[in-house]
Amino acid sequence: MMLATSLLALALSVGPVPPVAHTSIVPCAAPTQTGIFRITATNKDSTDAKVGMILLERVDNCLEASIITESGGPALIDDLMIDHDVITGRVRVASGVARVTLKVSDKEVSGSIVDGKREWSVNGRRTTGM
Repeated sequence: MMLATSLLALALSVGPVPPVAHTSIVPCAAPTQTGIFRITATNKDSTDAKVGMILLERVDNCLEASIITESGGPALIDDLMIDHDVITGRVRVASGVARVTLKVSDKEVSGSIVDGKREWSVNGRRTTGM
């Protein structure tokens, strides 16, 4: 009983505990440029090219991105981050996970997809806005 009384007295003498400052965490990225972009992805020496589309959508004020290529089905681009007009993320590929970097403007998209030692240069034009 003496211990409980001592702890209560100590707690009361310290005074009120100041509130913890919480940093605001942005739950998702909301870009201004969205739409469908028709793309061509080529390897470093341009010996292989893939045609596809990148779809950038704003869903509940958050960015959702997908990539569709002629040789593969649709794939979501996860872990999206936006820094001005550059979007980065990760996409699952047959050999694992690749890093995606895209620079988006009102009319076009350019960037790269890097899967280990394989790198694809991505270039395309907007076909529609959202």
